[in-house]
Amino acid sequence: MSSKVIIASIFFLTFIHSIELKASDWESLVGLRGRWSFTVGDDPEWAKPGADVSDWDAIDAPREWEHYYEGYNGYAWYRKNFSISNLPEAEFIDLFLGFIDDVDEVFVNGHKVGQSGDFPPNYKTAYNQERHYLVPTKILNNSKNLIAVRVYDEGLEGGLVRADKFGFYDDRDQARMAINLRGTWKFTTENFGDMHNPRSSEERWHDIYVPMTWESQGYEGYDGRAWYRKRFSVPESLKGQDLYLVLGKIDDFDEVYLNGELIGEVQDLNSYSRFQRDQAWQLYRIYEIPYNLLRSKNMISVEVLDSHGEGGIYEGPIGMMKEKDVESFQEKIRWQNQDSGWNSFFKELIRLLD
Repeated sequence: MSSKVIIASIFFLTFIHSIELKASDWESLVGLRGRWSFTVGDDPEWAKPGADVSDWDAIDAPREWEHYYEGYNGYAWYRKNFSISNLPEAEFIDLFLGFIDDVDEVFVNGHKVGQSGDFPPNYKTAYNQERHYLVPTKILNNSKNLIAVRVYDEGLEGGLVRADKFGFYDDRDQARMAINLRGTWKFTTENFGDMHNPRSSEERWHDIYVPMTWESQGYEGYDGRAWYRKRFSVPESLKGQDLYLVLGKIDDFDEVYLNGELIGEVQDLNSYSRFQRDQAWQLYRIYEIPYNLLRSKNMISVEVLDSHGEGGIYEGPIGMMKEKDVESFQEKIRWQNQDSGWNSFFKELIRLLD
């Protein structure tokens, strides 16, 4: 590598680090780094808080289990007790577990909260997918709680191998929402026709959590079109106010409808720099609600096109925001979106100098 590339690389990495610090919107509630109880083998009883694990080993996570069990491939379980003293008043909190090699199934207080990849006999790895799960606050206790992680490793390194964020977090930006739309939506990958009509049936639609990739919710490897729906009511106190729909980040492209009317899309990217045209998945979606379009009962429908990799409405905040609050939020994300464009620029610069 030339000296020019080294200089560009150092500058790029320093620049990226500063962006990550500035762009953080997460409040840590409970950190999970450190010692976990661990055993090889597989038993569904180990997901339950009352299971006897007195003879289990203690290992560090995140760290590949080969450091302790050299050459081991197969099933293993992790367990860790934790407490939350500052549980937010929200329907969900976020659980980040970094990268797990290869397949995982996660339980909190005995309740399954997520899975990535497929276990044998229909094995499918998810080693390169960051784990992000929504945990309902109703299953959490103010005192003692338990997280249990079932893992299957097909080969090479295994387990909870590495992570930037590792624990339970609260999305601070979600508190900006006048109407909270985070949580369970309707979802399908089948086009039944008339997909954005509020009067059409949802009998054949499935439940999905938003925000979260659809790959982590049973749609591994799916690329193409999918549809989301969410029905909601508007409180009397908000009627007549100027509101904005915030849909976080979507991978890759979207068309958004409110009560059957198209209110926004990001496909043309006319308002962004050319460096961002291939980075649509990193852009926050904020759409102004047209005058008099909101009713007492409403439906948002979102058509998403994912070209490759992970897909869906994958990162928040999600909801409706008052005009007086949206300006500061837009200013914040304007810098993040601008940084996203510069990220692409520096990556292309390094490629050309190499």
